[in-house]
Amino acid sequence: MRFLFPAIALVVPAFAAQPLEIRFTTAPAPSTKTTSGGSMESAATYPSTNWESQAQPIGNGRIGAMIFGNPLKERIQFNDASLWTGGANPSGGYDVNDFGCYQNFGDLFLETAGAASEPTVNDPTSPSGQIPFNAPENVTAASDGDPKSKWCVEHGGKEISWQQDLGKPTAIPGYSFTSANDIPARDPRTWKFEGSDDASKWTTLDEHKDEPAFEKRGETKSYAMPSDKSRAFRYYRFVFAPAKDVPHFQVAEIGLKGVGKAADSPALDGFSRTLDLATATHKTTWKQEGVTYTREAFASKPDEVIVVRLSADKPGKVAGSLRLTGAHKETSTAQGGDAMFSGALSNGLRYAARVHAVSEGGKITVEGDRVSWTGNTVTLFLAAATDYALDPKKNFRSGIDPVSTVEKQITAAASKPYATLLKSHVTDFQKLMGRVDLDLGAPPEGKSITERLTAYKAGGSDNHLEALMFQYGRYLLISSSRGFLPANLQGLWNDSNKPAWYADYHTNINIQMNYWLAEPANLSECAEPLFNWTDAMIPGSREATVKAFGEKVPGWTMRTSVNIFGGNGWEWNLPSSAWLAQHYREHYAFTGDKKFLKDTAWPVLRDVSAFWLDHLVEKDGKLVVPKGWSPEHGPREDGVAHDQQIVWDLFSNTLEAASVLGIKDDLVTKLSAAREKLLGPQVGSWGQIMEWTTERPDLEKSHHRHTSHLFAVYPGRQISLNGTPDLAKAASTSLEARGSDGDSRRSWTWAWRTALWARLGKADKAHETIRGLLTYNTMANLYTTHPPFQIDGNLGICGGICETLLQSHEGELSILPAVSDAWKDGSYKGLKARGGFEVDAAWKAGKLSSTTIRSTLGNPLTLRLPGNPASISVTEAGGRKATLAAKNGTFTFPTKAGTSYTVSF
Repeated sequence: MRFLFPAIALVVPAFAAQPLEIRFTTAPAPSTKTTSGGSMESAATYPSTNWESQAQPIGNGRIGAMIFGNPLKERIQFNDASLWTGGANPSGGYDVNDFGCYQNFGDLFLETAGAASEPTVNDPTSPSGQIPFNAPENVTAASDGDPKSKWCVEHGGKEISWQQDLGKPTAIPGYSFTSANDIPARDPRTWKFEGSDDASKWTTLDEHKDEPAFEKRGETKSYAMPSDKSRAFRYYRFVFAPAKDVPHFQVAEIGLKGVGKAADSPALDGFSRTLDLATATHKTTWKQEGVTYTREAFASKPDEVIVVRLSADKPGKVAGSLRLTGAHKETSTAQGGDAMFSGALSNGLRYAARVHAVSEGGKITVEGDRVSWTGNTVTLFLAAATDYALDPKKNFRSGIDPVSTVEKQITAAASKPYATLLKSHVTDFQKLMGRVDLDLGAPPEGKSITERLTAYKAGGSDNHLEALMFQYGRYLLISSSRGFLPANLQGLWNDSNKPAWYADYHTNINIQMNYWLAEPANLSECAEPLFNWTDAMIPGSREATVKAFGEKVPGWTMRTSVNIFGGNGWEWNLPSSAWLAQHYREHYAFTGDKKFLKDTAWPVLRDVSAFWLDHLVEKDGKLVVPKGWSPEHGPREDGVAHDQQIVWDLFSNTLEAASVLGIKDDLVTKLSAAREKLLGPQVGSWGQIMEWTTERPDLEKSHHRHTSHLFAVYPGRQISLNGTPDLAKAASTSLEARGSDGDSRRSWTWAWRTALWARLGKADKAHETIRGLLTYNTMANLYTTHPPFQIDGNLGICGGICETLLQSHEGELSILPAVSDAWKDGSYKGLKARGGFEVDAAWKAGKLSSTTIRSTLGNPLTLRLPGNPASISVTEAGGRKATLAAKNGTFTFPTKAGTSYTVSF
């Protein structure tokens, strides 16, 4: 496909008026007759207790928070994307200190007047580190109040630990276990119960050995504390011995007596917690003693603070307090209307957080580290910052004291009325969120999200839920990737100082998948952090490349894991830089920004291509990648399909960019010759795309999670239905053989296979993979889980759904190329295509009923329509009409920049 394009301003459609909501309520709200957004309602008898699966995210691209929605004792866990340990990591190792790790920043705890005196607790953790195969069976399931759920892990012959931070020293008179649903041999049998003041030195409080299994499933056993062990501790933990006869440990519930929802909490009515995706605003409402309370929260990009406002429908009824706590044992202080803490990590990175309270019609008081208020409303302004700078020339430090930064941010925000702050935030957010609408039907009437998910997992249909998942992906990218660092493995959200895979930037698919949606889902600006981060990582990656391959090697590449300081860790992933380079090409292909192509994309394409020209070796007359790897699968050897396909993609992208820029030099000449000599996709004995040059059917059919040998189908373009039909057929054979169970049931795996099946024209297969993600790897808050939580499934499925609705990788716009019969009726507005086009389409009974294309660049348009009509009528904005006849199944006509074209039949 050739590069097209000089750029003009984009013309975008207005966002649909219907609300996009994720709602958790004590009872289903009245049904709303809505389309793409609708309201998503979920029955929840009590607010979230689980960070990973229940709390809801807000973010402005730099700072973000997970909101639990507890009326009386709220927890708002917050992050700044730059709070990282580690550094340049010249060793290439992979540890929490040298390579580094994304960090939890802290928590804002809010107490409303009338809250009972039980301790404020954080989610339990499992420091022993065993990760469940099924995401919902994580450690927090043992404290969710539901005896039907369970914590279940493979112990690996090691002790299993459960740990709880109660926030303050609290005496525990006893504890209890509830047995899980099956296999008694997995029950707790031998354990120690311990307490600690600092989570470092532990005191044994109770101990049991070789207890018999529970007699019944769902049975609760209680254990009283010995009278001489009644001292109060802040931290408590159980250490369970691994069973010798079974590989798993499990328990349904672990309870500490006196911890949880206290009996003296006041009765609450009308509880709901709602995340409005259209406005990026979280709202918790409840009725207490005849007063209706509302708590709203949002992360403002214009004002760079998180704003929380509590109001009541009767004057003088708002009263409560806050505590601000850090995640690194900081000392918090309070004065005036503010609480604050600051500190520095082991790498010297400075950080600070501050919250400021403003009461209307009341007063603010301070006692110790707690800020209290009374009045008609209270508005809280939370700021967090570090002295990080995305600039290797400054050694990734801004030199600005973050204490000063947060103080200035709060002072500026607090000077504005709440209504002004909210309007500015919503207007800013909707400029991005409001560009695209997807309508697949209204939500089921009167059904909560819990009921809908249960029905869906049992095989029911819910097109509205699938559309909502698409928009949730767009919401999450906007919220985690704007003007700062790119979305990491968890986007922006993290409650651990040692999260899975350090919540880093994995370059062997994960960071790339995070951005598959950016261009087609009309969020090009959200890709800019990816380019800024990559550019800033090049000097460190170049140093690592030279260290590994010698001073004479040109260009650069990366290891599998990269941090925010240019540090590379773990295995070398040589094609990583070439895969990242693809995103530069895609940004130009969709936007036509020639300045970006020249100044930003070309240096990357040029230098990475130079590395690969130097690295390839000739074998049997073909150029191959030596000692390549099909990521996380099989042996290293020459000519692995994954590497060959990515290098072909890189050389093609670089040659096309050179053509647009008028560059004709020695590099371009060598690239053109080398691309022709590259070993291309090979078809094996059973009609498959060979993953290696040697057939290994046991591995190729192993149901492995990666489909690396199909890069050429998606996100590449070397294999296509119309351009290489035989190879496309072989790709379908390979993908079918990969299966859809076992290791294939991973969040991001479903997303990639959705896009692959869509590119291969298999609409029903694509829809099956959308169902797979929601059925097996989606949690109650719609976060996707590997397990554990990884955001690439959320973001990747949005990109995959785009491929079912609109494709443009073959140099033509294909409308509805892979829409399943399950989506019988529907419409979308505002999707983007390469060449500078925005597309609206509607269909009924599986047939395209209308489509409108807006040309933003004035390029010629080649159009492919479902059903292969022999002729169409095209109406230009302004009324001019033309009738076109199909040629080779497509229609071609010129366009004008800024003009819309409506197609009818």
